[in-house]
Amino acid sequence: MICEWAQKMAHVLLRLWMTAYNRLRAPRLRLGRPSLIVANHASHMDIAAIFASIPLSEIPRVRTAAAKDHIFALPAPLLAIVKFLFNVFPFERKERSTRSLERCANYLRRGYHVVIFPEGRRSPDGGFLGFTPGFASGAVRTGAPVVPVRLDGTHRALPRGAMVPVAYPLTVSPREAIAARAVAPGERRREYGRLVDEANASIGRPAAREASDC
Repeated sequence: MICEWAQKMAHVLLRLWMTAYNRLRAPRLRLGRPSLIVANHASHMDIAAIFASIPLSEIPRVRTAAAKDHIFALPAPLLAIVKFLFNVFPFERKERSTRSLERCANYLRRGYHVVIFPEGRRSPDGGFLGFTPGFASGAVRTGAPVVPVRLDGTHRALPRGAMVPVAYPLTVSPREAIAARAVAPGERRREYGRLVDEANASIGRPAAREASDC
């Protein structure tokens, strides 16, 4: 389709710019079956960094949970660009998120990968805040693997409140996928906790570039 081709070409250009400007390191995510991609969140550059790791052939199959109260409040022309690039759908943060989480699960059932930032808000200083457990319900109910992705440098490349990114190095660090187990309804909370604990431990390890602050 023409729209998919245009989207892929836009991402080629975006990756070239981020590689040149931000010295982006973004190893390719290995995505097979529909996966739930979870990442730490400190900047509006985070989603662009994640998409730089997604194989171009998979980009039309990705859907991104975006804050309904913030991203979907953008001016219409800017929101249209965000939708075109990142296939966003509204996610409710301020009230009950049950319907939004069910929408995530439905996308997984339909064969899409879903990107979500389970911290629930952007970290003010780049420090990892820890994941809230909502994302785990979609993984358990659909059997989708959880793919943690560690992002480093985005909070300095585009801090909260800034409009123009600076040339700070970015690193995308995909971690090993975490399999969700099929469990009885009464065991789901325990399984949610396991997925959250493993994802937190995986994301919580800093990338080498951040440790050296180069």
